[in-house]
Amino acid sequence: MNTDTTIAKNIRVTDEKASYDAACKRLLSEKIILAWIMKNCVEEYRTCDVNEIAENYIEGQPQVGEAAV
Repeated sequence: MNTDTTIAKNIRVTDEKASYDAACKRLLSEKIILAWIMKNCVEEYRTCDVNEIAENYIEGQPQVGEAAV
């Protein structure tokens, strides 16, 4: 019986991690979030406004988890 409980627990944990991963991907696919990351991590964008980055430098809709790498 303990094995069933351990397996069930592992399945739940895996499902929770997958849900967490999907939520993080959705959050990071938002242009404004990407713009903040670019502003703070890429030297070329440090002086730009985040709205300017989101509107002018991130083209289209970011694809996260949709294309194979």
